[in-house]
Amino acid sequence: MSTVQNTRGGAPLLQVRNLVKSFPVRGGGIIPRTVGQVQAVSDISFDLDRGETLGLVGESGCGKSTSGRAILQLHKPTSGSVKFEGRELTKIGSRALRGVRRDMQIVFQDPYASLNPRWQINELISEPFRIHGVEGGNGKDVQHRVNELMELVGLNPEHRNRYAHEFSGGQRQRIGIARALALNPKLIVLDEPVSALDVSVQAGVVNLLEELQERLGLAYLFVAHDLSVVRHISDRVAVMYLGKIVEIGAREDIYNRPMHPYTQALLSAVPVPDPKLERRRQRIVLTGDVPSPVNPPSGCRFRTRCWKVQDICRVEEPKLERRGDGSGTASACHFAEVRPMLVG
Repeated sequence: MSTVQNTRGGAPLLQVRNLVKSFPVRGGGIIPRTVGQVQAVSDISFDLDRGETLGLVGESGCGKSTSGRAILQLHKPTSGSVKFEGRELTKIGSRALRGVRRDMQIVFQDPYASLNPRWQINELISEPFRIHGVEGGNGKDVQHRVNELMELVGLNPEHRNRYAHEFSGGQRQRIGIARALALNPKLIVLDEPVSALDVSVQAGVVNLLEELQERLGLAYLFVAHDLSVVRHISDRVAVMYLGKIVEIGAREDIYNRPMHPYTQALLSAVPVPDPKLERRRQRIVLTGDVPSPVNPPSGCRFRTRCWKVQDICRVEEPKLERRGDGSGTASACHFAEVRPMLVG
């Protein structure tokens, strides 16, 4: 079995192989010109099973959100393969892709920016029906569906004629979730869905997502930088650094027995509410800044900040593969070793 495959058996819902997304770097001057390329996503691979949640974590700018949008073809991948239910999405036309998108939806990070302020909630949630030609003659069926969706996400259908600014941040995100559910999708990309919300509101939205997954059999690609939220909702976790997945495995293996130095450093910074555990923890402080993705380091991309760096790290890029600890976790490090963590 490949190191990027799911462990549930059967055909995966989503297969991503060697996905690359590059953007041109423009130079200054009167006539802007391309002076280089930046690989926001650099050769990532993973599977996502039906009803499963894969958490995609890492620092800001590591390529998490770009990965989600490239999978949905909102950003056209530079190279690589994205298969949804066995169908290659990178090679189909816009008309065929439009049909596939009924089964693949996204919830954006900022509920204040992702909802048209000039539209009533009824219009926002029913927009997918109009785009995909679902609406009937008098629209009664669509209106009934909008009411169902509002109730499903914990909103009062009587408020469907209000505007987005009349709702709180958490309620707006629920509107975005209702819109994503309109066409009964099988996969939802959740792009930092709670990072713009107050901490007191985040738990309610995360619990809602879990309830919807159990009820509707949804698969989630959960993009986030909050490791505590990711641990709560994910079945498996993939850790990204500078455009690459450096470790992927089952949630408890990643959080309790990480193998990659970068994952270990991230987890050492997660606050622990238990004072006794906190006193026993050893914080790993990384030196230096994240290198520029325009000119990443040779060999291992993490080597400029890694305390384990040796000559081989500078010349040979480590492969993402299992390292023989028996957990099924795959890590991209020449000197990967399990480091038990105290994360509560």
